[in-house]
Amino acid sequence: MFGKKNKPKKNFSIFKLLSIIFSLLLVFFISNLFLNFNYNKTLSEFYVLFNNSKFEEARETLDNSTFISIKSNKLHSDLNNYFTEVVAIICNALKNGEINENQAIVVLNEIREYNVLNSSLDKLIVALNPESIETNSNINPETKTERKVESTSRYLDLGINCYNSEEYSKAFEYFNLVIEHSTSEDEISIAKDYINRSKTDYKNYLLNEADKLAANKYYTNAIDLLSQYDTKILGEDDIDIYKKINSLELFREEYDSASDIYTSTAILEPITLNNINTLSISSNTDHLIYLNLEEQTTYVYEGYTDNWNLIKTFISSTGLEGKETPKGIFAVTNRGEWFFSPEFNQGGKYWVQFMGDYLFHSVPFDETQSIIVDNTLGEPASHGCIRLGVEDAKWLYDNVANGTKIIIN
Repeated sequence: MFGKKNKPKKNFSIFKLLSIIFSLLLVFFISNLFLNFNYNKTLSEFYVLFNNSKFEEARETLDNSTFISIKSNKLHSDLNNYFTEVVAIICNALKNGEINENQAIVVLNEIREYNVLNSSLDKLIVALNPESIETNSNINPETKTERKVESTSRYLDLGINCYNSEEYSKAFEYFNLVIEHSTSEDEISIAKDYINRSKTDYKNYLLNEADKLAANKYYTNAIDLLSQYDTKILGEDDIDIYKKINSLELFREEYDSASDIYTSTAILEPITLNNINTLSISSNTDHLIYLNLEEQTTYVYEGYTDNWNLIKTFISSTGLEGKETPKGIFAVTNRGEWFFSPEFNQGGKYWVQFMGDYLFHSVPFDETQSIIVDNTLGEPASHGCIRLGVEDAKWLYDNVANGTKIIIN
């Protein structure tokens, strides 16, 4: 009989919805503003304390702040930027002599506690003081043990980097630290292998550099270089270095006492049968080798000063343009039956060394030592060495002693 009355609907106005959203955003904005303010305030306090070397108080400032812990991701980024600037300032101060290495290491070790810069910082610390990890009293024993294990790996990496950069003395130090501190047999084995390589390569480097200096008549510089070699690597009395110094001293004495004719004409003018015994040319053996670049011919003389007799003439091939065979006065320093160069994919038989990588050797062979890959003689064709016929190279290898003088012009 009576119809049902409809209940009035509650209308949720858009205005109320917007008001709630706005209120939430306002709360969020104010909270974030408050958080950022306190975060920046705390971080500024940390910077001031750290800059004044109050490291313990600086760390406590960060550890005791709720605002810092909430914004941990931003903290990592901010500390990274801050410590990067600090490290740059330290490096400049070291360079300018404003602080010493010990002062720098104190600050760098403190920065390392924050685990921000990691390997880049560790490399700097180890470069300044390889044993800094073991001597840092601020590190607890367990952490120190962990870092000691990590440090040997870093020492090995740094040693290999130095070795590849031909910084043999520094590499030697790092490899010895690996052997001294590592508990890994693999690391120790690798370090020992690199130590042996460092010894060999360092010695070859010294001898080659001395040869280059001697080739330009800088005998005193060559002798000084060898006399000041790192005895930690090669020991006090290395026989090869000793022999080389003696040889250079003889060459220096001969060069200093030589006549004007010898020091100029013998190098600049061709040597012939008509003038060889007028130039006061001596050799430390009873042989003398002369290479005429224009003629592409090697002459071997036998005898002594002003009494030389031509006994062999070899058609030769010297360096191409851009890879010229060096001119000057040299001496035979070493020899071998075979070498192979992967770079050029060829090798040579019966080589006789006179300066660094420069050799007299046979025409080039393939890796099997059975096929001649280039039989060119009588014109430049090599990468700087002097190529000879196989039999001629063998004769030189068999008959000419180390110390024999070589003149190339």
